Amino acid sequence: MAMSKKMFDQINRNRQVRAHLMKVARAKAARAQAITNAEGGKARITVKSGIRPGGRAYVNIVSDSPIEEYGSESTPRIRALGRAIREA
Repeated sequence: MAMSKKMFDQINRNRQVRAHLMKVARAKAARAQAITNAEGGKARITVKSGIRPGGRAYVNIVSDSPIEEYGSESTPRIRALGRAIREA
């Protein structure tokens, strides 16, 4: 049975669904911040959420320091976001 557009929109706007997405994202963001702090990084990890134009709910975990995530010649790569997401 295919899901109708109306049902898809209702699920993505459901308060419990969005709360669960936010709960998981906050836990991963906290872990990423802990990794950054433990390795001497200065990045600030935040969570942003919303509904995409097509109706899908999303939560993004964002670092204000991409240089710490990817590294450079002068900055070692910490990769806190990637590591936090991969942990169980």
